Amino acid sequence: MYASASKVKRLSRKCNNCFVDGNQKKLFACSGCRSQQYCSKECQKADWKKHKPMCQNNMMVESALKAHEGTLEGMMDRLTLVDGVSVYELDKRLEKWVQWHKQNLLVATIKALRLSEDASRARTHILCIKLEPRGQAEHQGAPGKYFRVEDAEVVEVEECMRRDRPWPESIAQVRQMDEDSGRNGRGYVAAAMIECPPLYVQTVPFGSITERSGRLLVLDGMWKEDLVRNVEEGQRVKLFQGPSHGGNY
Repeated sequence: MYASASKVKRLSRKCNNCFVDGNQKKLFACSGCRSQQYCSKECQKADWKKHKPMCQNNMMVESALKAHEGTLEGMMDRLTLVDGVSVYELDKRLEKWVQWHKQNLLVATIKALRLSEDASRARTHILCIKLEPRGQAEHQGAPGKYFRVEDAEVVEVEECMRRDRPWPESIAQVRQMDEDSGRNGRGYVAAAMIECPPLYVQTVPFGSITERSGRLLVLDGMWKEDLVRNVEEGQRVKLFQGPSHGGNY
């Protein structure tokens, strides 16, 4: 492991301050960490106090990975990591993979946690996904095939809090997002936690979760099989449009 904390990858297509939908108004990403989006400089400034800890954490992790790349240990990593990449490059691949599969991850989280039946389970359970990097012969440069799913399971939040760092800190970040969302009447914040050694666990949160989220999804108990297949094939799941979230589901 090469950093003292995990990164939070935000996928929402809404302004992080006023929550205007990205389909209604053009959004821009925070220039520091690129994990939050805003519709105006005014909204970014108003949200800075809340966003600052996450922004600084993400920038710190990225800087640490980049610095490690040039060390002797970092160069040795290339001998063991897939395609001879550095840990920093592996992290960048994971970012692209998460962006490609964000709909698959959202659907899997809603189905696995059965959030359309009880959205409050977003506060008590987490979807944990273990990944394995794939080589050039398999991914052929396609971000959606950079990794495969080795395993996925629903884990209680309290169990995650007992794990080694940075699990407790990552869960605390999700809880803070959930509290902020609740105060603004925006529903719950659910999360998928991505494990891909030697990287630290990565947090992928989904906001504006209510019982209406995924109401058209069939809870057939096949969420893991569907996730594994879609990721293996590099396919995006077809989703339905919903009013309570910036994306589709």
